[in-house]
Amino acid sequence: MTAASAAPSGRRRSLRRIAIVLIGLGLSALAAWLAIRGVDLGRTAEILGQVSLGPLAIVAVALVLQLLVRSGRWSRLLPAGQHGSVPARRLVPVVLVGYLGNAVLPARLGDPIRALLVGRRETIPAAGALGSVVLERAIDTLTLAVLVFPAAALSGAPDWLIRAAALAAVLAGTVLIVAQTRLPGWLIERLRQRVHGPRWTPWLERADHFAAAMNSAGRRRAVLTAVGLSLVAWLLDGTIYWAAGRALGIELLPAGAMLVSAITVLGTAIPSAPGYVGTFELAASSIAAGLGVAPAAALAFAILVHALTLLPLALGGAVALVWMGVHVGDLARVAVGESTSVPELPSAPAEATPQ
Repeated sequence: MTAASAAPSGRRRSLRRIAIVLIGLGLSALAAWLAIRGVDLGRTAEILGQVSLGPLAIVAVALVLQLLVRSGRWSRLLPAGQHGSVPARRLVPVVLVGYLGNAVLPARLGDPIRALLVGRRETIPAAGALGSVVLERAIDTLTLAVLVFPAAALSGAPDWLIRAAALAAVLAGTVLIVAQTRLPGWLIERLRQRVHGPRWTPWLERADHFAAAMNSAGRRRAVLTAVGLSLVAWLLDGTIYWAAGRALGIELLPAGAMLVSAITVLGTAIPSAPGYVGTFELAASSIAAGLGVAPAAALAFAILVHALTLLPLALGGAVALVWMGVHVGDLARVAVGESTSVPELPSAPAEATPQ
């Protein structure tokens, strides 16, 4: 590609990214307005000022356990590195950086960033690492949709929520099933026969790694283990919502807290500002209000849960970045295609140092 043709292509990518950011900011602003519309903000502030600290200890424990569970799950889904399977303890700081990326960057860039990080740090092809993240997200959506069924039934949720959960489960299940067939490999091979030249070779190699990471052939036990760990992670998430409600004097049933957690998480898939500002508050407060929580208390609940689940993990990600000597901006530029060189990171030694 010549410099003349590369320049328009670069401008188009920049315009697309700007459009995505602007759409996200607009949707976040709209969601925030809808969340606070008609709510007594003075009463909301008063409720937030009366937080009981005891239940927050449960939140802290649940957050740590959830981080460990998610790191362990990713360890089982990642392709092996140069020195074999990557232990969960080495993935904890990388997962934290992913949380930070999602908190401060648009378009959930934290996910490709952690795939790039682990690929360089553990000598794993970036496409294979990204494939494991996509598989992880598909498992997440499937298990979350499964949990919505009993949560909705036990908390008296409307029928449309149950139907939405069924649709999410079908989509996630379809992705998982197709990934286990020969179809992805067949499509890649057909592309190889039709397109030629060095321009396409790297993309086809990435597609190969990606499909291999998504396919569970020879590691079905690992995928089933990941499904079980996802269920544990989401139950811990529901525990966080339940404890945050208790801290504000809101008596949500565990099933109701699980329902608010599930719908809020699914709602974060909508494009938004970094950190899901606005969309998170609208989803959490709307479902809580639908379960009988007063509007001011529901908004206070949404704000508290958002702060408790966003700030500690983002701070941990910042510490992990400093510890690894990486700047998140460098990784973000690689993730969106502005740079092709991944910043230098310490690669895995033969025996990883405990972290």
